[in-house]
Amino acid sequence: MEKNTLLKNIAETGYNVGFGGKKHFMTYDLYRIFPRLISCVTIFIGIMQLTNIYKENVQANIGDLLSASLIIVGIIGLVLDFHGDNKDSYEVAGKKLLSLFNELRGMYHEVKNTEEKIDLVRFNLRLKEIQKESDELSLSKQAIGTHIITHFGFFQVMQSKWVTAELKLTTKDKFPFLHWESFFLYLIGILIIIFAVTTFR
Repeated sequence: MEKNTLLKNIAETGYNVGFGGKKHFMTYDLYRIFPRLISCVTIFIGIMQLTNIYKENVQANIGDLLSASLIIVGIIGLVLDFHGDNKDSYEVAGKKLLSLFNELRGMYHEVKNTEEKIDLVRFNLRLKEIQKESDELSLSKQAIGTHIITHFGFFQVMQSKWVTAELKLTTKDKFPFLHWESFFLYLIGILIIIFAVTTFR
């Protein structure tokens, strides 16, 4: 195997393993934090609904819409809490995957700094072992919404510049503009703008 081919294979595996590890952590955080956040927000809004400011200014305009929104958000929180029973397994898998990602990063730089004529067989064998380990560690059921957040976490927070440079990834690759979750976010943004314009004009 040629050195350049091995470097590309390591980077591709690094992308898959690192992205997968970060996505497991995002799912873990979503199941761990979001239900509690929803509970705090609903309690806060519930207290606000008892005040005269709400009764005089908000209730007349968007009171019913706000109540319906709270019910929907509450249902989402219950669903997330129900599916989050095994959330700790996502944290365990995420830690192991990110450990493999760090090993791949070290392997990449080691191979890159070696002579062309060096025997690369041992690196290739370890690469195949890592690919097999990552497949066994990965959990298939991920929380909805984590795909978009993971792109930010992987490309902006993690040390993944070596993957970007080797695979020559562009902005289009770093953010899934055409992913269905992206369209869902676009729709929410449009609805919020329409709501704000019609309510406060």
